Amino acid sequence: MGSGEGNPHFSVFDGVKTFSLTPEALMADINTAITNLEYARATAFLDSPSSSLSRNKSCDSSEYDAQMADQAYKAGCAALAAGMEDQFFERGAIKNFKKS
Repeated sequence: MGSGEGNPHFSVFDGVKTFSLTPEALMADINTAITNLEYARATAFLDSPSSSLSRNKSCDSSEYDAQMADQAYKAGCAALAAGMEDQFFERGAIKNFKKS
């Protein structure tokens, strides 16, 4: 499932040419690949224009964010208490929250 097969999906094994013989070394290689991917994504996010806009927000917007988070929390608790877990995660009191 590497990128050489024309598959557009990323695999943590794309950069791996050989596999280690011991399970510990193999897990260390996988952990390194995942760490490198997470670092690359975080760096790309920090360099994106939307992250620079969020760093320049005023104090009023942080107060608004706290109020919005509080409302989302209360709506989420109500949805979960009513047994609407799937509806909560799909439509969401919290947008862009992915159920794991």
